Amino acid sequence: MLPMLTPREGRQMSTRQIAYGAVLAGLYVVIGQFLTPYLRNPMVPGAIIAINMVVVVVAGILFGPTIGSLVGFVGTLINALFSETGSRPFEFAAVIPHTIMGYVAGLAGRANRTLAALTIVVGHALNIAAFLMLRLLPLNQVAVAIFWSGLLVETAVDVVVIWILVGLLRPLVSTAAAAGG
Repeated sequence: MLPMLTPREGRQMSTRQIAYGAVLAGLYVVIGQFLTPYLRNPMVPGAIIAINMVVVVVAGILFGPTIGSLVGFVGTLINALFSETGSRPFEFAAVIPHTIMGYVAGLAGRANRTLAALTIVVGHALNIAAFLMLRLLPLNQVAVAIFWSGLLVETAVDVVVIWILVGLLRPLVSTAAAAGG
């Protein structure tokens, strides 16, 4: 088995880091299956606020690019496998965008954790590109103002949730790391 290395220090990830990643990937799936489908975007009829995407950004900010990308990849892939038939193609199309988003959040989190919350925009942009390339999203739908208004609302909600979660979780993660990890 190949060791999992963190790019920052070039050393193996600890059991604690792997466990955090697994828990966060599981949380992504739970939120994706049981909360996200019911969070309707008030600006776009029939659209949702994909709040599960914030888990990937939070993972990257708190644990770095390796954990962020793993949570994005594993969480989104498992969520795709359990998604309803209608949303399944979108979830599969989002696997690579969310992996990249988690990695970028991890890199940005090293420089400025406050601004790192904005890496959710990377995920949204890559999702839109993937959905367009795979013809899951019609180009004429992207061309209307209501689409961008809805995306702005979703992004604003995402950024606020990320700021709150990182603020609440950072002390817990730091305490756990100092206690043994």
